[in-house]
Amino acid sequence: MKAEERKQKILEITHGNVFSTDNKGKRLRYRGEVKTFVEYEIPIELLVYNVENGRIASLVKSFEKEHSSLDPERTEDALQIARFLYDSNDIANKKTQKNIAENGQLETGIITSDGVIVDGNRRASLMMAILNDEKNYSPDERARCMKFRAVVLPEDADEKEILRLETTYQMGTDEKVGYNAIEKYLHARDMYDKGFSLADIEEYMGLKNLSEVHELLEVMTLIDDYLDYYEYTGIYTRLPRGFEDDMLKLNQAIKKIRSGRISWIPTDRLAEVENDLKCICFDFIRLNAKSQEGFEYRTIASTANNNFLNNEDVWNRFVESWQQATKDVEEESIDDVLATSKGAGDTDRLLENRDNKWRKVVRESLMEGFTDAKNTIENQKEKSRPAVLLRKAINALREIDKSTLQASNEKDELGEQIDEVSRICKLLRESIE
Repeated sequence: MKAEERKQKILEITHGNVFSTDNKGKRLRYRGEVKTFVEYEIPIELLVYNVENGRIASLVKSFEKEHSSLDPERTEDALQIARFLYDSNDIANKKTQKNIAENGQLETGIITSDGVIVDGNRRASLMMAILNDEKNYSPDERARCMKFRAVVLPEDADEKEILRLETTYQMGTDEKVGYNAIEKYLHARDMYDKGFSLADIEEYMGLKNLSEVHELLEVMTLIDDYLDYYEYTGIYTRLPRGFEDDMLKLNQAIKKIRSGRISWIPTDRLAEVENDLKCICFDFIRLNAKSQEGFEYRTIASTANNNFLNNEDVWNRFVESWQQATKDVEEESIDDVLATSKGAGDTDRLLENRDNKWRKVVRESLMEGFTDAKNTIENQKEKSRPAVLLRKAINALREIDKSTLQASNEKDELGEQIDEVSRICKLLRESIE
């Protein structure tokens, strides 16, 4: 059913009376004024999902980048949107669906004059699922889902007002806890791009202050930079689990660099160090290394005193090791990967396989560089305790499997390292004599 037909049928129900005359109904702030709207029972077949729903923005944008635009008026696309809505929080949705089946719709939604759901997409999708499932739901349970209780916005509700309402009645309420981490960053950026002021974003998203708004926009920029770096532009589903905390730490470290608070970095190297830090952090985020492997992300991107950035020599050697580990890595282009995809699920598998191939090539070298830098930092803490450091060095040397030296393809480098150990030992001996 097209928009004009839906609009006409909804008009036949409301007769154009959207505002209450007896103060009974749902109170909304609309166009700067608090007004009471009439609540109507709208046949659920007259509704369509809001494809720009902030709850599933990352999934929609990623799908459209990988495949094609979603049209909620098309049955196939509507089903895909419903899957996104359910998968966005499947545990909570199971409980909500059971509650709706038993009690019907308890919260009033908001729709446009032509049936686009502004607030209530998730609930409507669960109601549609119940209505169409004769096997698992009784006639009474399905009957409770035939109509969607909602207020209807006037015809003059524009895109900006609709986005404000969606934000206020979803992200600006307790329901925002059900959103994935990426959604709030995307939503803040979308609002900013549509002309909302920083103060508006703060108010409508229920944020504490303008600093939170700035942080959302800054981190969103880093997220896009991360995806661009690996040719995943616009594919937000490629963000690994736990990315948010890593990006927040990186953002703080970048601010510290730009402010000049890292004393060893000269002005003409600020941009270079910032770029190296971003690229290195991106690689370790993508590597998805775990603490069980001895990896601590905050050692790279942190404002603490014991991170790599606070020591020029450690940082320079760490950057050099990262460059060596990644300089010759070649990957299949995203276009080539997507060209072989047979569908949404297949695309996820192919892109994950692309990431895993990259991880397999660089993991060992990246972790070696990280461990060397981390050990150097830890050893510097013990510089006034030479016996402790010597025991560490002796234990490390004893662990070398001598049988592998003869078969090594790096004998020249090994020889140089052994000579360096001898030189250092000679200097140490001279120091105690």
